[in-house]
Amino acid sequence: MTTMILSSKRQVVLPADLCRQVALAPGARVQVERAPDGNGILVRPVVAAGRKPASVLFERLTHKGKPVAIEELQGLAAARKLVKGGKP
Repeated sequence: MTTMILSSKRQVVLPADLCRQVALAPGARVQVERAPDGNGILVRPVVAAGRKPASVLFERLTHKGKPVAIEELQGLAAARKLVKGGKP
């Protein structure tokens, strides 16, 4: 358990290792609410409807060159599996 100090603006800094465990990055939106038993505060990541957390990473990727067809990507994945000794 980590002890934090509440600032004059009622702010706290969440420990980095705890944020990594729940995939919270700087700028992430969180939901804050009173615990069901009334004895604490819950902080949960907010995930936009219809989006998965990994989508944030994919939006940052850029591809230089010609577009690649999904069939070509599937073929590459199957070929890689064969090289490693798996079934296609």
